[in-house]
Amino acid sequence: MKKLIILIFIINSCSYPELIKDELVYENSFEDLSLDKIDGGGILNFNNNNVIGNFNNDGFTIHLEDVGSHDYVFLSFDLYIHGSWDGNFNGFQENDSPDLWVLEFKPDMNLFKDPSSDRFSTTFSNSPCFSNYCLRQSYPQPYPFDNNPKTGNFLTELPITCDSNFFGGKTTLYKIEKGFKSSGNSIVVRFFDELYQPNAIDKDGVPQQKCDESWSMDNIKIRILKYG
Repeated sequence: MKKLIILIFIINSCSYPELIKDELVYENSFEDLSLDKIDGGGILNFNNNNVIGNFNNDGFTIHLEDVGSHDYVFLSFDLYIHGSWDGNFNGFQENDSPDLWVLEFKPDMNLFKDPSSDRFSTTFSNSPCFSNYCLRQSYPQPYPFDNNPKTGNFLTELPITCDSNFFGGKTTLYKIEKGFKSSGNSIVVRFFDELYQPNAIDKDGVPQQKCDESWSMDNIKIRILKYG
């Protein structure tokens, strides 16, 4: 009995950080066509919703100032992967590169004063599997982890972005949440891709990169948390 009393006393004596702030500091569903706080990108109507996109070897940045003191930042968003993303391996024998998608978080508005950032870099594959062969992706883990195509998806077989083009394919939706340790009074978040498409040219020699592979985003939310 004495040992039990001592154990209860120790447990009750432990102090845990108390959450003193959980605040939504940014939200955008793009239905009002607003690109406030955003550098880069435009509005696209996709699947009867307004989204920011569609991007191909491009991206956008969110700049937030005066968000208040905090310890962590949490981001959530819908990511649409359009077309024939090939994941970790495109199948070209020379100069092969993955189809990368990147999130960079920086808790400082002054990008030149402190260039450090937290980075989540991953790949997506929208390609079908043939027998036992798949063009595999890294998501939901960072590159170069190896997972089956469309692992972690929320919806598949969403509409294509180029109706009259033989490039591309159906869209896959991922609902993503990421957290970063943070401090200070400002936030910078950058989203971009590094796609590899040497064969995305039609019979007339016209580039079709955006029809072949692209991405869009919707329902972005950014929350800050502080513990005391």
